[in-house]
This record gives sequence, C-alpha cells and structure tokens, in this order.
Amino acid sequence: MAKNILSVKLCQLDDCFEKLHRRIDLSQAEDPSKLELEIAALERECVCAEAALMDKLENSKSYFVSVLAEGYEQVWNVVKETQSRLEDIAAETPDSEIIADEKTLLAEYVLDFAYRTADRALLIAMEAIDAQTIQQEGEV
Repeated sequence: MAKNILSVKLCQLDDCFEKLHRRIDLSQAEDPSKLELEIAALERECVCAEAALMDKLENSKSYFVSVLAEGYEQVWNVVKETQSRLEDIAAETPDSEIIADEKTLLAEYVLDFAYRTADRALLIAMEAIDAQTIQQEGEV
C-alpha cells in the first residue's frame, strides 16, 4: 500500500519539478509584461495549493499529521517573516542590479532547500516502505 501511494506522490513531484523547470526556461525568454502575468498567476496557484494543503492537514484525524501540521505552520511563519525581512532590505537598496543579483542568489538557495527537502522526503518514504515490509514479513 505505501509503495503505491508513494509512487503516486513521486509522479506528482516529477510533474511539479518538470513544470518548475519549464517555467524557469519560459521566464528567461518572456517579455517583462508577460512575465509579470506569469508571476501573478503562480502567486495565485501557490496561495490555492497552500490553502488546500493546510485544509488537508487540519482535517486529518491522524495524530502524526496534526504534529506535522504544527511544524509546517511554524516553518511557513518563518518563511513569511524571512521574505518580509528580505523585501525590507531590498526596498532600502536603490541599486536595481544589486537587487537582481541578490534575488538570483536567493532563488539559487531556495532551489537548494527544495532539493534538500526532496531528499528528506525520499528518506522518509524509504523508511515507510521498510516499516511496511517488516510489518508484512511479521504477518507471514
């Protein structure tokens, strides 16, 4: 069972990373007005996806998921606070070239964080599969 669920989630993650890659490539080729529209659309998508995830977390009956939801909310609050601080710093910097370079560096690190998060998800998935395999062997 865990293997099937995790396979579906991995396919969803593959689709997400493929879309991410495609959007970065398209963003580099877009004219500024189209890029602004794409940014606004993605911001709306993010808000909807985050709200849907929070709804799923809050409506789960699993104690484990409630602990996960608390952690997610804490992390999300840190992310919002960090973003606000970065925006404040950018507002104080008059040089647009410096701002662009800093945002590129920020994007690079955020993508590194995403990669590390994917590795952690893989580790947890492998542990879940191992636990299920051990449980099934115990039933035989």
